[in-house]
Amino acid sequence: MRNLFALALAILALATAPVFAADTTLTITLTGQSMIRSDLRTTNPAALPAIKGLIHSDVNFTNFEGTVFQPGQAVAEGRGFLAPEAALDGLQALGFNLLSLANNHAFDLKQVGLANTLAAVEARGIAHAGTGTSLDAAAAPTYLKTANGTMALVASASGLMAPGAGATASNPGVNELRIRTGAAQNQAREELPAGSRNQPDREDTARILNSIRKARANADLVIAYQHNHVFSNRPFSAVFGEGLPERLAPPAWLKRWTHAEIDAGADIVVMHGAPLLHGVEIYRGKPIFYDLGNFIYNLPPAITYIDEPITWESVTADLTYQGGKLRAITLHPIAMNPIGEGQPDVHDEHTNNQFLVTRGIPRPATGIQATDILARMAKASAALGTKVVAKGDSAEIRLAR
Repeated sequence: MRNLFALALAILALATAPVFAADTTLTITLTGQSMIRSDLRTTNPAALPAIKGLIHSDVNFTNFEGTVFQPGQAVAEGRGFLAPEAALDGLQALGFNLLSLANNHAFDLKQVGLANTLAAVEARGIAHAGTGTSLDAAAAPTYLKTANGTMALVASASGLMAPGAGATASNPGVNELRIRTGAAQNQAREELPAGSRNQPDREDTARILNSIRKARANADLVIAYQHNHVFSNRPFSAVFGEGLPERLAPPAWLKRWTHAEIDAGADIVVMHGAPLLHGVEIYRGKPIFYDLGNFIYNLPPAITYIDEPITWESVTADLTYQGGKLRAITLHPIAMNPIGEGQPDVHDEHTNNQFLVTRGIPRPATGIQATDILARMAKASAALGTKVVAKGDSAEIRLAR
């Protein structure tokens, strides 16, 4: 019986192990979220060379923060994070080939916008996860096949979800990870009793972890993505509008949850939502990027409570795998311009003008700014047990050998 049990474990290990050849190198670039409102090839072509220099791997990942609208649709009926279909052409031209669609703005034009976005990414053949025509579809892994291996992505979102945004068995929507605070659901919109514990909904955790296990059985590497706005028992707007300390680090429930994702088979966990940099943890040899902040940040000037100097700075992360083993993580600091061209509209979050589409465009940070970004990243990561070593205008994460 003991031998049969050992054989079963061996078979399971073979079924879930990466299939890389020993000499195969797979590279991955992870960026902050892309809150993009136009096709940068037409609205800001001069910025493209610097951006393309940051996107150069087999797998290039971002979160598309928003929803697609089509001409003639009632944009004013939606919320502010709306983009024309051509914005996805711009992302694809930059080199992005793997997208999360799971975020609180995926439903900004309700089911019409969600359907627009799904149709647009599918027409372009962009691998995507996190939304779908049903809960099963939204929770399902997506697979990106490259010449050097197959990458899977499972994506979900928590907090600030609009009513009806979460997918159900029969309705389209987002793969939502609901957070329970006692008997209440914590959507990060209202004050909840202090001292009560935040914890993910059991049904949602079972579904998401099962998707990760499925991805593990069918891909060489698995990314688990979480778009999170639940940082405490206080509203998100208060945490960030008041500049509270908890905005700078992952909450306890989120650390427990990301560990569970890795235990289920994720090789990489990456998050957005803050929207600013948090530290990196290495858990069981697997990296957890608790928040990579922003990459493209076309933030409407009417939204002021998530606009502070550090939201305009971030890093990109380059990961190198050799024979299925993580060999290196390099961080490249970036800066985004808070001032666009032309005049802003500070009263209407739906305005899509030249100021907005030329605002929040990334470029490599250098000099003192690069030093400060990397020092902040090193301090946040040290609190999570991770050593970040700066080397000029980049940094490496110290990995166990």
